[in-house]
Amino acid sequence: MRFRIVRNSSDASTISSERSNERRNSRETPEPLGRECYGDIEAQLGYTFVDRGWLERALTHRSVHIKGLKSDYERLEFLGDAVFDLAVAHLLLDKHQEAHEGDLSKMRAALVNTSSLAEIARRLSLGKYIRLSRGELASGGADRSSILADVVEAVLGAVYREGGYDAARGCVERLLGEHIATVTPRDPKTELQEALHASGSQAPIYRLECVEGPEHSPVFVSVVEVDGQIVGRGQGTTKKASQQAAAEEALTHLKGGDDLDQRFILKTEDGSGGRKDDEEGAGDSERPEEASNDE
Repeated sequence: MRFRIVRNSSDASTISSERSNERRNSRETPEPLGRECYGDIEAQLGYTFVDRGWLERALTHRSVHIKGLKSDYERLEFLGDAVFDLAVAHLLLDKHQEAHEGDLSKMRAALVNTSSLAEIARRLSLGKYIRLSRGELASGGADRSSILADVVEAVLGAVYREGGYDAARGCVERLLGEHIATVTPRDPKTELQEALHASGSQAPIYRLECVEGPEHSPVFVSVVEVDGQIVGRGQGTTKKASQQAAAEEALTHLKGGDDLDQRFILKTEDGSGGRKDDEEGAGDSERPEEASNDE
């Protein structure tokens, strides 16, 4: 005798709904753009690949497996990391001929880090070209800063492997643009962090206040808070730049004295100097729910 499982209507409805969701999620996960679209990347790099296979490999995450073939970007990323450091060091030496070694190292660190490389990747719209597994795509891997930074280095490694150092250096100069000339060894965020630490205060918290301007040329406005009090506000063409400007303003508000709360003197609405721990309203301010110290 054969038995068959009879599902009630609610079970059938649940299965149908799950399958529908799976199909919808599949449709919502876009396929990466292929070689025929790489011209946009090449135009922004200022370099045209003879063999676009190099670029395709630089855009392939390790989650995409091709049996018997090492085809992801990790080895190119390893190479591109070294080439990027060398090219930036070379460009900084040419642009800042009076700078000392310590300052040059700080400037290079400001230009070559996960945050700045991810910003370059977003400017190049690399996310829509990266070949990821469906799981990585669904989890937002195409816009993850760590992956984007790795891909930028891998792309540079691909340029170096095919075109040599001069071609790679030209790409770096094009990607960084005026930042090579305008970068400084000072890091206001680090300086503020160190000043607060020395004073026994909590670490600063950066919050994006708003984004102004047209979509193609946004201006980010960020504030920095210490112990729930806004102590600086700044703007820039990237979130990181706006945070640096906010930290710079906070540093200008630091006054002499042993007590940190006495050193942050901010204007209140009536024009008088205000302090976070004034008797009236002390302890009422709350820390914002969304706060970020990165990028």
